[in-house]
Amino acid sequence: MNKSASYFRKFLCLFIGIVFSSILQAQTIDQLIKKFDKSIDSLYAINEFNGNILLVKNGVRLYEKSIGFTNSTTNQRLNSSSAFNLASISKTFTSSLILMYVQEGKLKIDDQVHFYLPSFPYKDITIRHLLNHTHGMIEYFDWINDTLKINDTIGNDQLLVLLSKYKPALNSVPGEKFNYCNTGYAVLSEVLETISGVPYAALLKSKITKPLKLENTYVQTVKMSNSPKNRVYGMQYKEGRWNTYDLTTLDEVVGDGNIYSTLYDLQKWDQALRDGKVLKPEILNEAYTPSVLIEKPKMVYGLGWIINEPGKKVSHSGSWNGFKNNMVRDLQNGYTLISLSNGTSGITSYKLLDQFEKALSNLKQ
Repeated sequence: MNKSASYFRKFLCLFIGIVFSSILQAQTIDQLIKKFDKSIDSLYAINEFNGNILLVKNGVRLYEKSIGFTNSTTNQRLNSSSAFNLASISKTFTSSLILMYVQEGKLKIDDQVHFYLPSFPYKDITIRHLLNHTHGMIEYFDWINDTLKINDTIGNDQLLVLLSKYKPALNSVPGEKFNYCNTGYAVLSEVLETISGVPYAALLKSKITKPLKLENTYVQTVKMSNSPKNRVYGMQYKEGRWNTYDLTTLDEVVGDGNIYSTLYDLQKWDQALRDGKVLKPEILNEAYTPSVLIEKPKMVYGLGWIINEPGKKVSHSGSWNGFKNNMVRDLQNGYTLISLSNGTSGITSYKLLDQFEKALSNLKQ
């Protein structure tokens, strides 16, 4: 590590300590928001944050910020209509689509996957295992890149063919251990297409985005030649400048990621879930219930949601090339904090957002 990098790291650590201490001392929500806003400006100034943030309580917007630009090649500024690659926050939509079919009686959560996908090679894996990451399968993009060494663009259909052909060994017995893995949600997309008879993107539109009027929420994959004008591109700060760091040949796969959305659409999504417009309370409660496992996991997960505090708070994060996002939903106090970044070069902003959200929870309601 050179001297300049060392000095920068020391400065960053000092900065984080001062910011966190300052935030914890805030007595009111206005004070807290003011300190947080100043901190985001400071992170932007040192290329540690580029993105959009929204804080909502019971449907009322308390704070919103757009800071930075949409891609590394133009000076187009971000705004509230900028659509970011949600990465794994997309899983909240995929799980909800599955649970909608459960609610409609067209699918059972403990059905074996091969009942819907006959070529699926693992007979003991169920829909539930896919939803809560207890299926035991390997991570598909590591397997394709490192083991199979395939450089061609891979979509969900091709992935299923590869799984059937090679049947890579499971890392654990289905239902035994939690291991966060995108492969399960890629397979869930195939299940959804089999049940509905339409592509995943069309299903998302017909069952969620159109009914809920999420006008800036859509699927975008690497093979799509055209993109909506509000699409944001991933970036990486390297060698003193921002560089494009966006979709790869693996970004034809959907279900686990590649849904794009905006702050306001995610606010609508959050409110629709709270209002029961998507799923009935009993189904939602199951989605928000930690999976029962033999081995206690580091991350507590339900059906498409990270369980921060059982019965109180759920969330989902999403990280992919150039993108780092989070959506935290306080089910008791009505807060929802959404952060979408297309240029986060480190974990500093993530720590700041986490501290901000925790400080919100500790305020007197």
